[in-house]
Amino acid sequence: MRGIYVFLIITVLCLGFMYMVEAGKVPYLKPRRFTPYVIINPYAYRNYYEIPENENSTLERMLSIAKDLGFEGIGVYGLEGWMAENRLPLILDLIEDYGFEALIYINWLDLTRNVTDPNCWDQTGFPYNQTQVNAFLNYVGNISLIAREYVCVKGYVVQYPHWKGDKMNEWWLNVVNSTEYKENLQKIINRIHSIDPEREIYLSNDMIEHHFVSDFHESSRVPYDFANITGFGFSCYSTKLNRYLDDLDYYYKFFKDMSKKYASGKVVFSEWGFKTNPYGNIEGRVRDEKEKAEWIKKVLEHTKPWDCPVCYFMLHDFPKEDNNDWGIITDNLTLKPSAYAFKEKLNANKEWYEDPLFFGIVLFLIILGIFAFYLVYKSF
Repeated sequence: MRGIYVFLIITVLCLGFMYMVEAGKVPYLKPRRFTPYVIINPYAYRNYYEIPENENSTLERMLSIAKDLGFEGIGVYGLEGWMAENRLPLILDLIEDYGFEALIYINWLDLTRNVTDPNCWDQTGFPYNQTQVNAFLNYVGNISLIAREYVCVKGYVVQYPHWKGDKMNEWWLNVVNSTEYKENLQKIINRIHSIDPEREIYLSNDMIEHHFVSDFHESSRVPYDFANITGFGFSCYSTKLNRYLDDLDYYYKFFKDMSKKYASGKVVFSEWGFKTNPYGNIEGRVRDEKEKAEWIKKVLEHTKPWDCPVCYFMLHDFPKEDNNDWGIITDNLTLKPSAYAFKEKLNANKEWYEDPLFFGIVLFLIILGIFAFYLVYKSF
């Protein structure tokens, strides 16, 4: 009888060990945290308040496709639309039902205007227009009140607000390092943290520095010392394909260093993607779908060792923005060649020795062998 009790204790210890390895609690044995995400935003292809009758089934089909392709997380984009239409619980319910993780993307906009007003995307109200700041604080507070109820939500990706177009230089020289900028951005972070303190918060940089400097460490004016953040997010789209992988390494290392210095050391690769459309910005542009698929494979291979979520922008195309074809599925939800690139790489079997279960089984067999040896020894 004593032997049965010992066996049960060994079994429980081994199960506990496997759980700790899976949760990343055992140094040097924690599983990789590379987590492939894909971003979904229906407001990229339809107007606000114009909800198609079949949209719910379309969203379900999108999530089913994302699951089949091997994605493990969904980036929830277009929060202004989800909130205006009171549909954020809908998408989070679906994400949870399909077993995904979720990251909530929060971008600054002028919420003293209706989301149907194109001027609501004018970011020059931040940080000096306190009426706009207060409206935005209420907005992120309401998002957090909803998101905190969902287990699937892993965190928030808060984009650094920045002025655009011909006002970008003024923003870089006089605004981004101002007291008002840092104080009001801290208020946004604090509002989320006060309502949902258990979730991660990442400040995400939309390739801001590369417009002005080549050495981020020496010349960046962007503030990084904030309270209540988990770490930093970064987007990185190719400007020159022949150096893109080197750029990825540079961004990853820089934001890892900043996170180690000012936060927990964690990062999120919050945006990357490729398009074939020649219009608009050059970032992420490739010749055709074949080259797009090839580069997706290269990036997935390159980032597999990274200790962070890797978020592709996006599952579907973005016709409202220069008809950009970032997507990996068509309008009728058929797969492009780039989707098959994800499916090939994300569904590839991982090495058997990378599975935390392997360590638990080995430990169990070792202890069981020792126990068996002990019983044999005691019988003599």
